[in-house]
Formats: sequence, structure tokens, C-alpha cells
Amino acid sequence: MSQKVGPFGGNKGHAFDDGVFGYDDVKKVILGEDDHGVIYMKIEYVKDGKFETQVHGKTTETRKVFELNYPDEYITSIQGSYSDVSKYNSTVVKTLIFKTSHVWSGDAIDAIGAHFFASSPPLKQLEPQGGNGGSAWDDGVYDGVKKILVGQDGNRLSYVKFEYVKGSTSIPHSHGKRKQEPKEFVLDYPNEHIVSVEGTSDGFVTSITFKTSKGKTSTFGNLIGTKFVFEEKDFVLVGFRGRSNDLIDALGAHFGPAPPIVPVPVPAKKLEAKGGNGGAAWDDGFYEDVRKIYIGQGDSGVSFVKFEYVNGKELVAGVGHGKMSILGTEEFVLDFPNEYIVSVEGCYDNVYGIEAELVTMLRFKTNKRTSPPFGLDAGTPFTLEMKDHKIVGFHGKAGDFVHKAGVYVSPIFKS
Repeated sequence: MSQKVGPFGGNKGHAFDDGVFGYDDVKKVILGEDDHGVIYMKIEYVKDGKFETQVHGKTTETRKVFELNYPDEYITSIQGSYSDVSKYNSTVVKTLIFKTSHVWSGDAIDAIGAHFFASSPPLKQLEPQGGNGGSAWDDGVYDGVKKILVGQDGNRLSYVKFEYVKGSTSIPHSHGKRKQEPKEFVLDYPNEHIVSVEGTSDGFVTSITFKTSKGKTSTFGNLIGTKFVFEEKDFVLVGFRGRSNDLIDALGAHFGPAPPIVPVPVPAKKLEAKGGNGGAAWDDGFYEDVRKIYIGQGDSGVSFVKFEYVNGKELVAGVGHGKMSILGTEEFVLDFPNEYIVSVEGCYDNVYGIEAELVTMLRFKTNKRTSPPFGLDAGTPFTLEMKDHKIVGFHGKAGDFVHKAGVYVSPIFKS
């Protein structure tokens, strides 16, 4: 999400806003000046690995160029000054200073503002290895790689196609000349990333090997020539660069910080809910564990339940089920990750004036203790449990009361 700042300066001229195009970064700024200030601005932006240009003002022969070392450098602030200029009968920008890891200044336009994003994570740009022939290319930086196609011509690689991911969009880039049917390498993105690239070169790239975060390895081509390796600890591949014409002359890479690993819940078993058939069905699904339980009681039994779950480092607040009475709720908090629920005990019964049976009591047993009973211990008893399993989710039926309660269980893994 970007934040719009400014513009600062005069009120004349035609308004422009390059931020509406959703660019990723700035690659180059060219300013044109006369004796009174900046009258021309040309900005080269980066979007989805490609460069796009926007031009504002009146062209002039006197220009200054400010080029950033993208993607390792980005603008962090813009400073400037403006004053009235009688020639233009307007207030114009006189000077600009762009601050990155370097400082550059030049004369400046009528008014200027900017869109700022939070700084991108640090990136590692690894120089292409191989020969110097062909034309240089750079696919830019993405969230990850989804698929790779590699084609050969004899002992050398002649074609590569990378399918990158940016947000929810797939963006393909291909290089070289497709001569034979290419071979395919598919990753389980976003759960799998390339962590290293190895290759060989004899002036052209002769082989390439990809290693992933899941330990998978795939090699294309023939191991001929000088070996090269692209790898950065705790980083993953987020883009390729290189040189090519009819063959792949050289390959380089961009690496970015590895995304956090989110534990995938072990597939859980759903145990049948116990109680009456009133109300509407609800199902929270299953998670890594249960963190907290809220229970509300009415005059006749359990009227409300709500569960707070854990997935990795994330707390997931479930939706409340039933109807909370004026008595409010009681809480049962677990000492996660050291404590977990191994069984749920309860009762259900017919209550005068209520059409369907309802849950009158719930009690939770953990690996460390047993909770007090919530509700009235009367009616038909039930127990929800499975040996060597813990409870990781709840489901049931509820209306003005909780009519039925069931659970999901998953195996307990002891270290």
C-alpha cells in the first residue's frame, strides 16, 4: 500500500499522477532545465519486471540523468524548493534532491509530489556467468518462480522460459531460441522455492541444476565446462537475468529473503457431533491447536461457544456459535504450546419449552488438567476423544442454544 505525499509548488499546469499505474519502483529520472527551473521530467519506472516511461513538461536540450542501481537501490526521500517565476507567471520547482544511498540534486517543474512504499526487502543481485555474446536481459524481481522450461541444442542450452508469480498474477519471460521440445520443471509454489542454481559453461551455458526448499533437484543439459553456483543463505531465487541470442550465453539471478514457513496442519479426523438436532450446523474446521475457549450459559444449558485457534504463529479467532445471554461468558485458556485438549465431556437433554435437545454441560480435559464443568451435569453423557490424538477444531449445531458439539482430532507427535 502506497501513501501519497504532496504535491508541493504552484497550482498551474496540467495535473499528473503516475502512481495510478501501480509501479513497483523507479529506475531512472531525467530532468530538463532552463534558467528559471525544471521544465521537463522523464521517469523510468519498473512494473512486473518491465520498464515503463512517463514524460511531463516541455522538452529541453539541457538535461541531467539520475539512474538508480535497481533493484539494490531505491529513492527514500525527495527534497526541493520552489518560488515565483515571472516568465511563467507561476510558482515553479527550482531544485530537487533525491536521496538513496547516494545524493544527487538538480533544478526542478510547477509542483511535485510522490508516492512512497515501505522499503523493499534486501535483494542479492548475482552477475551472469558464461559468455559475453548475445543481448543482455533482466526479468526483474518477483515473489517466486512457479515453472521453468529448458530447451537444448546439442550440448548447449538454447531456450529458457520462466513463469514468475507477482501477487496473484503469473508472468512469463522467455529467452533464446526454441529448437527442440523443452523439458519442464514445476514447483509447488508458494510452498516451494528455488534455493540454489548450479550450472556449467564453455562460453555458452551447457547445463543448469535447480535445488528447491523441499530438497528436490532437477538438472538440464550436459555438465561440460566451468561450474558456477548461485546461492545465498536464507534467501530464495526471485528472478533471472542473463544474455542470449540463438543460445543461452550467460545466466545470472536475483535472490530475496526466504518467506516464513507456515506449518501445515496435519490432516484431521472429524468425530461425529453429539446432542440434539435443533439449530443450524456450524463448522470451524481444524487448525494446529486450540488456544482459548469462551463458554456462555443460559438458564437451561450452554447457550454460546467460541474458540480461538493457533496456526503457526498466527492466532485465529473463530466465530461465536449460539446466543450469548446476560450472564456473559467464562474462559478456559490453555498454556499453548505445552498444553492441548485430549477429550471433551458433556451432557445433552430435553428442556421444557425447547423443541430439540440441547447441550447442558461441557468439560475439557487436557494433557495437564481438567476444566470445571460449564453448565449443568444432567442428561445423556457423551465423550469426544480418540486415543493418542488431540482436539484441533470444533463443529456442531446451534440456534439460541448449543444443540450439538463435535470435534476434529489429529495425532499427538511426542518429541
